[in-house]
Amino acid sequence: MDAKAEQRSLNECPLPQPEIKDPLAYVIECDDQIAVLQEQIQDLLARRTEALDYAIKNNITEDSRGKLETTAGRSIRTLNVQRFREVFPKEWEMCCDVERKDIRDRLNRVGEKINLTLVDRLIKKARLMAAPGVVTVTEGPRSYKVVRK
Repeated sequence: MDAKAEQRSLNECPLPQPEIKDPLAYVIECDDQIAVLQEQIQDLLARRTEALDYAIKNNITEDSRGKLETTAGRSIRTLNVQRFREVFPKEWEMCCDVERKDIRDRLNRVGEKINLTLVDRLIKKARLMAAPGVVTVTEGPRSYKVVRK
């Protein structure tokens, strides 16, 4: 059977779903087990950090089961603009020209997009929502939560 025929077959005659007795109680039971496991994970992470800090502090780079490998940290570059301008005046001017062009382009697009938070500060929400076609509201997918009785 090809994939399309199999899909049609499943649409016409879906596989039986297993019956779960007291599904909400089972969700609560799973949540309890997850909470216990998360506590154990947090405890293990704390102990791991403590052991790693101890090894680094005491310069232990190898033991019976492990070896400590060190990698260099991320490099962060900072430009001294005054010095850059002194050493590379033509390039500095080119950078300024590019920045001016970007600012002009942004100025030409002023009003195409307006921050909704700014609009909310200027106009009351009820008045804004009463204006037809001004604001579109879409709702995200529903989420579900099981709570104890």
